[in-house]
Amino acid sequence: MSGQHKHRFERIFAIVLALLAILWPDSVALSATKKPEMDAKQPMLWPTFGPYPPMVHPVRIGIGTRAPVARIAVWSPGFVFVDNRPLMPLKPQVIYQITPGKITELATGRSTSLPLDRRTQIAARDPLGTYAVWANNRWWRGSLELILTRGVTTINLLDLEDYLQGVVPSEMPASWQLEALKSQAVAARSYAVAHLGKGSKWLNSEGFDLVPDVRDQAYKGLAAEAPSTRIAVFQTQGIILRDAGRIKPGFYRATVGDYYENLNIRTKIVPKATVEKITGVTNVVGITVKQWTINGDAHSMQIMGSKRAREVDGKSFARMLGLSTPGILDVREEGSNWVFTCRGPGNGARGLSQHGANALAKRGWRYEQILQHYYQDPDGQLRLEFIDRSSFAAAAAAAAARYRTPYTRPQRGHMPQPEPSSDEEEPSDEEEKDEKK
Repeated sequence: MSGQHKHRFERIFAIVLALLAILWPDSVALSATKKPEMDAKQPMLWPTFGPYPPMVHPVRIGIGTRAPVARIAVWSPGFVFVDNRPLMPLKPQVIYQITPGKITELATGRSTSLPLDRRTQIAARDPLGTYAVWANNRWWRGSLELILTRGVTTINLLDLEDYLQGVVPSEMPASWQLEALKSQAVAARSYAVAHLGKGSKWLNSEGFDLVPDVRDQAYKGLAAEAPSTRIAVFQTQGIILRDAGRIKPGFYRATVGDYYENLNIRTKIVPKATVEKITGVTNVVGITVKQWTINGDAHSMQIMGSKRAREVDGKSFARMLGLSTPGILDVREEGSNWVFTCRGPGNGARGLSQHGANALAKRGWRYEQILQHYYQDPDGQLRLEFIDRSSFAAAAAAAAARYRTPYTRPQRGHMPQPEPSSDEEEPSDEEEKDEKK
């Protein structure tokens, strides 16, 4: 072949390759990528989403620590990722069991190896773009990270504002006054931000920032969310307490003394066979409150079997089990039984500080005034600021102007003051010192 013909052939070949890249970009791009497969006979579909949800301020919640086994599920098609690359698909409404080094589909017994020394993620995204996963007998926003050394540590990873949607109604009844809920949102956000990263009690030893109970803040996941608390979180988005340039931890009293001291709490042990007979679901491996009402009652329950799942009415389910109320707070597995923790009749207030905030809100106090009552600096001012103004939209930046000048307590007579009553006490100076944490 002459030099001229050879040059012409190379030009034609280059043009053909360019056309292929334009007409079939996915085929050309993916042909160079070695995709993992769950089954050699059935190639895995490439996921349309990544292992992590959109996040401005990531938060890692340790929902299970060094357990011998963990069970997970997804309600929309999901994936297992290893170091951000897809390893295998997850079927909706199917229970998977994870042990160090292996994930097993309970319905079929098929298993896939998981590396012990690499980061493993579990993620699923529904058509509306919401990331949600099931683990430790609850549904959670966001995705999961797994640490497989020394057992299975399960971490819920999500954005700070999404985390607060599950915290605020878990720490304060969603039926309380909006301004009280907003003050709770700011306090909870401040506590979380102050305990992320270097401020965490758990990061160095366990690999996560916070735990979902009173050692940090109560966090019950998706089922606890309510419209009123979503509004409270949204209307205070990004706002935290500061003191001399540092973040105030935002301590508050969710309870007094023992975790359940102010609540008429009862437990009932129900044999697994009874649950299976009532629901018709065999081999039950999880019982989850899918949604609580604003009064803390179980609105709907999910019975998770190894081969199928079923949703039941919370009130009817509680009645069939003989529970005193549908106020189911927790369900855990113990041997051949399920242990239900529920609220009994005549439930009291959750905490004196929060009760005081609600009393102030009923008398017309705004959430800034409520926060100042508990969190003012020695100079009498309250300093509310955004975590990072640049990370929020223009509307949030405009709202920031309201807080650039420290809030100063108005003179008595210019601000509604609470009046003592027989059923609601005015928060005292001693209450301010008696903090939860």
